[in-house]
Amino acid sequence: MSTTVRPDNLRAALDAKLAAAMSQLAELREAEQPRVTPHLNPREIVGAFLLYACRVYPIADTFGRMQAGDLQFDAWYGQWLEKLGEADRALWKQLREERVRQEHGQEPALIEAEISVPSSIAVHPSSPGARAEVGKRLYRFAASPNRAASDVCADYLRLAKRFVGEFVRDYARFLP
Repeated sequence: MSTTVRPDNLRAALDAKLAAAMSQLAELREAEQPRVTPHLNPREIVGAFLLYACRVYPIADTFGRMQAGDLQFDAWYGQWLEKLGEADRALWKQLREERVRQEHGQEPALIEAEISVPSSIAVHPSSPGARAEVGKRLYRFAASPNRAASDVCADYLRLAKRFVGEFVRDYARFLP
């Protein structure tokens, strides 16, 4: 997958990745609701989210290096990372590493959690009003087992938006 974009397409390319990631986040939040959602697979949604949200870095990296050079981009990126708090820096690193795992054919490091969801299916045909509880699998990042995957993804998306905003601002002289 090429990460080279023309200066006149940079903003559109970055915005498209962020929009696709936001769409995946909305689906993940839907999948995590305490109701049966068999049409949604949270594991696949997390993978798609990472695919889109983590692609903003390689696009900016390639563009920044081509326009300003390796040393200037490395310095800019190092300063950007330094401005992040410890928790944000760790999250940025964690989810970028999860994306690298995907690129090497591995699934993101997720753990399963299960919640009970009332089912509209009758327990027994002779008691149509009775309801049963069914288990619903949710996923959490192994590195953040006490947080819903959607919350972790939302925090990463916030960082990705910040990254894009600051990159576009600081590299505006290279844009039409």
